[in-house]
Amino acid sequence: FFKCTTQSNDHHLIVYILSLQSKKIFIMKGYTIESLKEFTSFIPLRLTASERSLLAVLESALHVSEYTDNVDVASNGYGSGAARGGLVKVKRILDGILEACHVATGLGVVAMLDHPSCVLKSVNSLRSGHSGNALGDSMITKKESGRLSTLKLWKGSCNVDSEDKLKDMDRSQKGRKAAKQAEKARKKVEKKLKKQQAQRATESRTDLNVIVDSHNDEQENSLSAENTLDEPPMDSEQPAISNTRSPEQYSKVSSIAALSPDQNEIFFQNIFEIGRRNKVLNPSKMRSTYGKLMHLLQDAQSPSIAKSLGFTLYKDLVMVRPFLESRGAEKILDDERLVIATMYVKAKDEVTGRVVDRNEVDRQVKQKIAMSQELLQDYAVDVNRTTAATTTTTTTIGMTKDELKLCIDSISDAIAIVESNVAPVERMIHLLEENFRPNYHDKQFSLELRGSGKSFASGSKYGYGFGAFGGGFGVRDSSGPTLSHSHSTQYTFVWQSLTLWKEVQKNMHRLWVCADSDLLSVSTSYQLLNTGQGLNRVQQCPKVGKVMRHLLNKTQSAAGSPWVGLSVIHLGDRDVPNALVFIDKYTQIPRFLKPIADFCDGIPELCSNEKIRDYIEDQFGSEENLKMLVLSDYFKHGFDGSGDDGGSCIDGRLTSSWNWTSRIVKKSYYHAFMLSGFQGFDGDFK
Repeated sequence: FFKCTTQSNDHHLIVYILSLQSKKIFIMKGYTIESLKEFTSFIPLRLTASERSLLAVLESALHVSEYTDNVDVASNGYGSGAARGGLVKVKRILDGILEACHVATGLGVVAMLDHPSCVLKSVNSLRSGHSGNALGDSMITKKESGRLSTLKLWKGSCNVDSEDKLKDMDRSQKGRKAAKQAEKARKKVEKKLKKQQAQRATESRTDLNVIVDSHNDEQENSLSAENTLDEPPMDSEQPAISNTRSPEQYSKVSSIAALSPDQNEIFFQNIFEIGRRNKVLNPSKMRSTYGKLMHLLQDAQSPSIAKSLGFTLYKDLVMVRPFLESRGAEKILDDERLVIATMYVKAKDEVTGRVVDRNEVDRQVKQKIAMSQELLQDYAVDVNRTTAATTTTTTTIGMTKDELKLCIDSISDAIAIVESNVAPVERMIHLLEENFRPNYHDKQFSLELRGSGKSFASGSKYGYGFGAFGGGFGVRDSSGPTLSHSHSTQYTFVWQSLTLWKEVQKNMHRLWVCADSDLLSVSTSYQLLNTGQGLNRVQQCPKVGKVMRHLLNKTQSAAGSPWVGLSVIHLGDRDVPNALVFIDKYTQIPRFLKPIADFCDGIPELCSNEKIRDYIEDQFGSEENLKMLVLSDYFKHGFDGSGDDGGSCIDGRLTSSWNWTSRIVKKSYYHAFMLSGFQGFDGDFK
């Protein structure tokens, strides 16, 4: 294949022209090897099967936890006196953290993940090549699977529907015989379990030598990612208490339940890091538990809390590039075949909305798989050969196929997430440019705004004023538009806002890492304050702010016209109290833009039904009028400055769109949305 690179609007694109046997040529846009290499510093490593088992334990523990409800409570009616550090709150924090640790330990025991060889089985603790330690292996071994099946059979034989049935069974000879058989089976299972526990305890003493060496190597190799962004890198921060605890204590027990929470420090660090990493990998998951997780870790990072606990729950996120470097396989990041091996195969054009031919999709998939296999052959290490050659050492050098494939798949996942999130934004930009003109407009579908809302400036440092307590001065009338724009100005305002959102979605992984670092910082504390939207943890976000300012400057430079509206980025104040609120707001963008774009693209298919077509023509005149009505309404009132903290600032643009989604049930075209299969903008909370 031939390769050429182009540069447009400071975006580096690489174009591969692949000549196929069918004489057809297609063009695929992706990353340069340089930009992909930088991106891998912010890509978390995909979870292994063993880590997914621990993730289920963590989610269950967070689901039953009431940590935030018990800790974030104001001591008086005005939100003060509840800052981190008060004696009463410190006790609540310690009790809540220890309770969560105990619950996680108990659930690990119930899930049969309590043996040290299981809880320490992760990509940072053990290398592949040892029995039961290969990446991708299930946490439950074959022996344990057999034990589970035996236990289920025994429980099934002992189950009795009612007390009467039990008496009838005792009276009959068959019942007495079945009871004896069940008792015999129970004793046999107990004897077998004791024997297996003794064998595993013996095996764990040998394997724990590998754990100790690998754990020490992990401490020497920091996995924290640096933020380049054409600016000086940010200083890395260390946790309140450095993790110097050795995992040797696990060799003395057969279950983590026999250890105290401070002795289980490594287990808790692993399980909480898995939860944080899973959220970055799957932003749509853990929507009801991630806040509890970060609030708990945020408190545990406090020097006073960490000193009282005697251990730390913090651990750096496992990223692809540092992981490759720790295995001595970073050369793969300079191989240009990695670009094709991790490319995103699109089934639909994000600009035009047209579906890509299936044969073309299949060709790209085959090309992607072929490149991935070549990389595995060239860079992976043969475990059996390496282990035989290094019998005197405790670890192997290089990466196994399972490890390398995990890294390639992680990069591919991250690119797929970025592309799928950017696609709705690009589609909306295309719909704006295709259906509207900045200097000409149809009066029926004009974007002109006439503001009616009023707002009062607040003299508070955080923008609270009297409005912080739910009324009085500083309160904004958010029932209508607060901006007054002509059609051309509103067109530019919407275009610039969507362009900025596109840049944000492209850099969401970087923002996730920075938000994680800001939330768990030991140098910036938080204040529990009433922001007018309830009690919130107000904390400065220096790293997120740095990235956002860079993206804003980049968008303003590429706009080619004067910036419309304010350039204020709200972070650590009333509007956006902390990095958790920030990252949550910007993950909503694809969720409410995709249904709008899908509805506009699906109108012709919707009208293929004769009765629905008659309804649309009767209510709106034509299919085109329906599409223009939806687009003009969103581009007009989705960017009108409405909402509690709306306006023309960077955050206010998003708030206005969010506010628009809550009022769609009152729109004249709402029934047409419902007929297309629309169910809501908020996604799934599971």
